[in-house]
Amino acid sequence: MAMVARRLGRSVVLFERGTHPRFVIGESSTPLANLFLQQIAEEHDLPQLLPFRRWGEWQREHPEIGCGLKRGFSFFHHTLGQAFSDDERRRNQLLVAASPRDEVADTHWFRSDFDHHLVNEAQRLGVAYFDQTELTSFDERPDGVTLAGQRLGEPARFHAEFVVDASGQRGWLYSVLGLGDGELPLMPATSGLFAHFKNVGAWPSATGAPYPVEDAAVHHVFDGGWVWVLKFNNGITSAGVAATRERADELGLAEGAPGWQRLLAELPSLAEQFAAAEPVGEFVFAPELSFCSGQITGARWAMLPSAAGFVDPLLSNGFTLTLLGIQRLAKLLGGEPSAAALADYELQTIAELEQVSRLIGALYASMDDFELFTAITQINFAAVSYSETVHRLAKPELADSFLLCDHLEFGPASREIFESAVRLSCRDELLPRIREIIEPFNVAGLADPAKRNWYPVVADDLFAASAKLGSSADEIREMLLREQLL
Repeated sequence: MAMVARRLGRSVVLFERGTHPRFVIGESSTPLANLFLQQIAEEHDLPQLLPFRRWGEWQREHPEIGCGLKRGFSFFHHTLGQAFSDDERRRNQLLVAASPRDEVADTHWFRSDFDHHLVNEAQRLGVAYFDQTELTSFDERPDGVTLAGQRLGEPARFHAEFVVDASGQRGWLYSVLGLGDGELPLMPATSGLFAHFKNVGAWPSATGAPYPVEDAAVHHVFDGGWVWVLKFNNGITSAGVAATRERADELGLAEGAPGWQRLLAELPSLAEQFAAAEPVGEFVFAPELSFCSGQITGARWAMLPSAAGFVDPLLSNGFTLTLLGIQRLAKLLGGEPSAAALADYELQTIAELEQVSRLIGALYASMDDFELFTAITQINFAAVSYSETVHRLAKPELADSFLLCDHLEFGPASREIFESAVRLSCRDELLPRIREIIEPFNVAGLADPAKRNWYPVVADDLFAASAKLGSSADEIREMLLREQLL
């Protein structure tokens, strides 16, 4: 955001309470997020960002920055207290590919390296950077905002025309302005426990799978929660658990390492993978994962989506939302942000957070019913794959909201599905209903029982969906060649 603001001709100051590099999670990118990163780089003359949109370019241009290969989304369903098992129909797993090969694959961002690099790049563009700065007051007046606090133990004051809060959930403006909490519909109260590890073993590979199952965002799902495993190319693995408050209390996750061991004891197959693993640094316990600020804009300030709210790491939607927020705020910061434009930004950001909340809430409600869980994920994958494709075809008007939440048919229909899943009503009617609502947007061959829960990237699926995309076969082929996807 600071780099974009500089390219817009603004004088920019970037504040950091601590120092870089530092540990942080929020690491897994997606095809749609990478596309928005590419659009930001191209629109705002930031070519230094382009190598980070794909695994192959990243490895050639910046091998020194930690990165993980993400070919897709892998899900494995566990029964607590039992080893993982599956049948020939693959009813306890789901593999959804996001790219056809490693070169153009998505990535996991090793944030201590990646964030530090971006801070250095921002300074090269002329952004003034102040770390070890503790801001304690926000004085908003007609001519601007005065921020005051301390830096390195000395008083510090700064004046700005506009402030963008990128400090994360329950961050600085939320605290200093006492903004209170908004609602996240359908989302249960959840807690999280996570760390980085070394010496993590391998999850068994699957012969014939659309990609190596660990070259992915790996999700181990159980009744009441799920575990993520993200492997980087520097020997580090990011792993953690998000669980309902009841399940977190039952496992004693607040105790840190002992809670992690109790969790592994309930997941014997995962325990084998982590038998020799050692945490790198301390475990972090988050008693309240989900959050939404009661207000996200003012006359001279706005929060990025990452500060406005957070739902859950499930399905890796955080980067996409925040990059969308950067694009939208960039349009506002090109001039003097009007009250109406800021109000629109707030309404759109809240609507998309609420759509993610409904989706994730429905998935938590179905974690003990993997067939339904899998079907609900298809709503997400249909929406994001359709959105990515129409954007790449230069038809963004067909998908101008995240998860198509503003679409006149898809938005209400998907919300109805999410609510029915949480109410556990009409379960047998939900599965055909889900296939029905995603069909006009299904450009990736999803929800096909013949594929037995394995979904590779197949170009023929796009060609078969040309009418849904309002494009000819030649337009689709040209796009695939341009994006090196064919």
